[in-house]
Amino acid sequence: MSGVVRTIKSLRVRKNPFEVELALAGRLPRRVALYLAEHAPHAFSRQRVLDLLEQVDSFLPACDLETREWESINARAVVWICLSRQSIEAEQSAEELFEHRKVVRVALVGGGSLDGEILYSAPAAEARLVDYLNRHERFLQLWDGDRLYLVNKESVARIAENGHER
Repeated sequence: MSGVVRTIKSLRVRKNPFEVELALAGRLPRRVALYLAEHAPHAFSRQRVLDLLEQVDSFLPACDLETREWESINARAVVWICLSRQSIEAEQSAEELFEHRKVVRVALVGGGSLDGEILYSAPAAEARLVDYLNRHERFLQLWDGDRLYLVNKESVARIAENGHER
């Protein structure tokens, strides 16, 4: 039996803490550490927060940074997760170039809003913002200066374009 336990322990995936600000439906935002796999499935790169959020029916392993309480957070209950400049640099493996930039205000279902830019690339036939929003991903990326918000599309009531494409 002890051989089985040793084998199971050796099969565990190493996880690393990644600090973010997180807002759940009906609650105030707070700082948590999410735990990301050292290697993404079927890849040699580190798992990203967006990879974790896009998993079907996923619970996020987390630790509240103020209370030090461990918890599992339902990804469907996440309104948004905010990454700082430092965490964005750790999250992005390479500089991405985007063809489209839309300045927007995102109105949230539970009240409140977020302002920022949605950056994306798309073929000419699918270049409208609505085409990008209707892609299959559950979370959209909203850039606000030095911060990146990963916003749950189910928590979005409305997105208004605040300016012309740059």
